[in-house]
Amino acid sequence: MPAAADTAPPDYLTAMKAQEMWKVADGSGITVAVVDSGFKEVPGVRSESVLPGESMMEPPIEHPDQPYPPHDDFDGHGTTMTAAIVGDGTGGAPKGLAPGAKIMPVRTSLGTPMAFAAGAEGARGIRYAADHGAKIINLSWGDYYAFEELKSAVKYAQSKGALVFAAMGNSGEGNNANNLTAMIPGVIGVGAIDETAEPLKLSSHGQDTDLAAYGSKARIRCKENTAWCVSDGGTSYATALASASAALVWSAHPDWTANQVARVLIETAGSPDDGSKRNDWIGYGAARPRKVLLEKAGNPGAPDVDPLDAPAPTNTPAPAPSQTTAAPAEAAAAEAGLPWQWLALGAVVAAGLGLVGTLIVKRRRS
Repeated sequence: MPAAADTAPPDYLTAMKAQEMWKVADGSGITVAVVDSGFKEVPGVRSESVLPGESMMEPPIEHPDQPYPPHDDFDGHGTTMTAAIVGDGTGGAPKGLAPGAKIMPVRTSLGTPMAFAAGAEGARGIRYAADHGAKIINLSWGDYYAFEELKSAVKYAQSKGALVFAAMGNSGEGNNANNLTAMIPGVIGVGAIDETAEPLKLSSHGQDTDLAAYGSKARIRCKENTAWCVSDGGTSYATALASASAALVWSAHPDWTANQVARVLIETAGSPDDGSKRNDWIGYGAARPRKVLLEKAGNPGAPDVDPLDAPAPTNTPAPAPSQTTAAPAEAAAAEAGLPWQWLALGAVVAAGLGLVGTLIVKRRRS
C-alpha cells in the first residue's frame, strides 16, 4: 500500500458539498457508536471527538488480568471508521464527513486471533450502545455464527430509537456473501461506489442493499495500525460515510426519529441510472445528505413507520459494474485490513451444514 503522502484519494467530500453542509449541520449533538476493533488515538482524530466507550472483549483464561481497553486497536479497522466520520484531516488522516459528531468506540475481537468471538461481543456492544445514548450504530463487519444474537440486539437497539447501518460485505467478485445483519428489518444495508458513482466490483450486493456510499480509494490505517495509507475502503468505509450522513441529517433535525432520518436518506438518494427505483448493487442509491440540508428535500413522514417496511420494488438486479479493472475481493479486503475473510469462511461452513437456505432469505419488508 502506498503512503498517503504519495497518493491522494479522490476528494469525495467536495463532491458531496461537505463544506456547504457543515454551515447547516456538522453532526453536533449526535453520538455514533462504532462497534468494531476499538479506537487508537492517532494523528488525525481529536481526542475530544471520541467518548470513553466500552470493550466487550474478555481476558484469556491464562491471563485473567489482561485488559482490553476500548481506546486501543490492534488492527486499525475501527480507528479508520472513526476517522471517516469525525477525522480532522491532519497527519494523513481523512477529514470526517460529520466532524461535530461524537464517536462511542465499542471494542470487539475483530482483527485479533480471537475474532471468532466478535459476533457475540458485537451483539453485547450493540445493546451497550443503545443503553448509553448512541443514536446511530455503525456495523462495518458481519458474522454468521452469532446471527440470532445480533438480530435480537439490533431489535433492542431499534426499540431504544437507534438507527443501525451494516456493511453488505466485500465479496462481490467472489461468492458474493452478504452480511446477514443487513437482512434484519430496519437495518440499512450499505454497498460501495467509486468516485464516478459506479458500484465497486468488490461490493457484495443483493436484495438487502438499501443505500450506497463512497468506498473506493481512501485513507485507512495500515501496517498494524501504525500509519495512514491509501487503499480501497470497501463497504466498511461506505457504511461509516452512510452513518455520518445520517448524523448530519439528525443534527439538523434533532426532533426526528430514526425512521424519519432513514426515510429522507432513502428518498433523496441518487437513484440508479437505469431509472429503476432500486437495484441490488446500490439499493435506492448513493446517500446525499446535501439534498436534505441544502435543498430541504425529503419528507420525513410518520415517525413510527419503518421506511423499508413495504414490499421491495420488483426489478431486475443491476448488471455488474462497468469497470474493467478491480482487485479481487479477497485481495482488496486483505489490503484494506477489512474483516470479511472470516465472514466468507462462515458462509462456506454454513453451506456445508445446509444452513444457507434457512439464513439467507429475502428480508421481510411488510
